[in-house]
Order: sequence, then C-alpha cells, then structure tokens
Amino acid sequence: TMASASPKPRILLMGMRRSGKTSIQKVVFHKMSPHETLFLESTTKIIKTDISNSAFLQFEVWDFPPPGPTEFTEQASKWASVFAACSALVWVIDVQDDYSESISRLQAALVVAAHANPHLTAEVFVHKSDSFSEDQKFEAQRDVHEQLAQEMANSRLNVPLRVFLTSIYDQSVFEALSKVVQKLLPQLPTLQNLMDALLAKCAGEKAFLFDLVSKLYLATDSSPVDMQLYELCSDVIDVVIDVSYIYGPREANGSGMVTMPASVSGAKDAAGGAAGAPAGDGAEAEEWSGMPLADAAAQSSAVIRLSTGSVLHLRHVNRYTALVTIMSDRTLAKQGLVELNFQHFKEAVRLLFEPAQAGAQGEMTPGGSSAHQQQQLGATES
Repeated sequence: TMASASPKPRILLMGMRRSGKTSIQKVVFHKMSPHETLFLESTTKIIKTDISNSAFLQFEVWDFPPPGPTEFTEQASKWASVFAACSALVWVIDVQDDYSESISRLQAALVVAAHANPHLTAEVFVHKSDSFSEDQKFEAQRDVHEQLAQEMANSRLNVPLRVFLTSIYDQSVFEALSKVVQKLLPQLPTLQNLMDALLAKCAGEKAFLFDLVSKLYLATDSSPVDMQLYELCSDVIDVVIDVSYIYGPREANGSGMVTMPASVSGAKDAAGGAAGAPAGDGAEAEEWSGMPLADAAAQSSAVIRLSTGSVLHLRHVNRYTALVTIMSDRTLAKQGLVELNFQHFKEAVRLLFEPAQAGAQGEMTPGGSSAHQQQQLGATES
C-alpha cells in the first residue's frame, strides 16, 4: 500500500493543478529542459520516483495529483497513513495565480499531517517567480508566509515551515530542493564541520558537496550561501560533464556513456490516485540514458580561474559526488597542501557513510562527533 514501510526517506510533492510541481521533478531529477515542461500533462495519478545515486543520496519522491476541496477532511484516515510514512511535505504554490485556495488546502493537509507525524517538516515553494522583480518576489514570499502563519495559528498547528522562492529557469529550485534533502541526512552536522575544517586548513572561501546527477548540494560549510557563488559552482559540474563526454574514457561499447543508477532509478505509478490506494503492479519505469562519467573520470579534477582572482576547484569524492571549493589562486598554488587535506576529507566522508566499517576501525558513526575526522585534516597553510 501507499503507506507501506520503506527504508528510504520519502518526500511528498503536492500542489494545485498547473502549479508546476511535476515540472520541478522533471527538470531536477529527469534532466528535462525547462522549456519542454510546457508540454507536460497535468498529474492524474501518483508517480513514485526512486532516487538512488549512491550511499550519500537515497530517497523517494511521490508526486500527487491535485487534492480535491474536501479530500483531507473526508479521507483523513487514509491521508494520515500517507503522512505518517513520509519525512517531508513539499507544497508548490503558483505565485502567478490566486493562491488563496492553495494555502487553504495546504492548511487542511497540515492539520492531518501534524497529528499523524509530529516529525514531519513542511516546505513551501513559491513557484514561477522568475517573471517577478526582486521586490515582488520577496513581497510574494512574505505574503504567503504570513497567510500560512495565520492559518496555522487559527488551527493551533505547530509544524516546522519554510518558504522558498523557486523557478525552473534558474538555480533557485535546485537550492530549495538541496535544503529539503539536507534535512533527510543525519550526517549533515558532521559534514558541515568537516567542510569548515577543510576550508580552515586550506584558507578556502566556500565549499559545496554536490550530487553530480541531480546537481543538488548535500552539504556546505557554515558560512552563508551566496546564490551567485552557488550558480558558478553548479556550472562547473556542467563543464566537467561536457568535457568528460568528449574526452573521457569510453565504455566497451564505444559510446563514452556510463550506465549508472541515474538520479531516477525508476519512476513508478502508485496506481489508483486516491490516498491509501495500493501501488499498481504495472508500474512504469522511466529510462535514463546515463551520464558521461567513467570510473577513470572519478579521479579527475577541474580548476577554473575567475576574474576576481578566486579559483573554482572540483574534485570527485566518489563516482557520483564531488566537492567544489572556492579558494584563492595563491592557496591552490600549494598543490601538496590542497591534495593532502582533500584526501583526508575524502576518507572522513567515506567513513561517515560506512558506519559498519567505521565501527570496525573504531571511528565515529553517522551523527556522532567529527573530532577524529577533523584532526585528520592536519596540514595548514603557512
């Protein structure tokens, strides 16, 4: 059934008709061009997407059809079982349309969800904001947040809530989903500490740990995220992928492509469409063509010098994960220092996501103290 137990965290993607939620999923996880989403049909059944790139990033996304006006009240017990089994609820609001009804239905959903799952987090995407000016964007975000706060106060709800401005035509939707996914990672505090330690040892400015398939960042250091820097780091990934496709080692079939558990290992129908309905046996599995990153490419790196004097440095942590750091050209000149600390960081991350092996070696377990890993990052710029 829809509420059956799953070892992976589950994200529910919900919203009104034509809100853009399916477009978000297609652009981020299926690599569809934003312009192609104009031809997508409205969601009429529940679509399950399994994200299984690596040990670092494993979760499910369930894309729901638009809920009816009284669905959460008349089918409260069925929806309670759905919310009880999920980790996060992402509600997409079309900011270019009248969103009062969407907020009302979200409030009805949160009433059920709050009782079914006290640990559920609610994320609201104020979507299609690309046509707005900066002032209009923040005014819309503030208005949505205030209306939701009032609705929740009237219902005496206390659900953690975050509101993001998003668009599929820029990096905002990737950043918003990155923050949603980060809440699913119990290792996040330790990853952040490790990245802080790495930047301190190498005199770096900023660092992101990216999933190469979805281009979501799994972690960053404790300094605030600047959208322009994030966009630059994301663009580096596109450059590396494009160059790897042209010059990278080829597979036996000569295609140069690598078969991988793409960002989407399978998109399946949970047929029936109604909350609590059993999953359909004839689920649709969507193919994904793979990514031009051969095993040898996992040892590669990229260095891009900016006009500001800073350098973007990409290094693979594993086949589907890369660390992108921003540092000064002077620091990068000390290649031995950078390489030593990166190798320590890479090993610490490996141990962090392999608790069984870490425990056998007396290392930390996920979510524990990162003191030992930080001590490994021992070489400091002089």
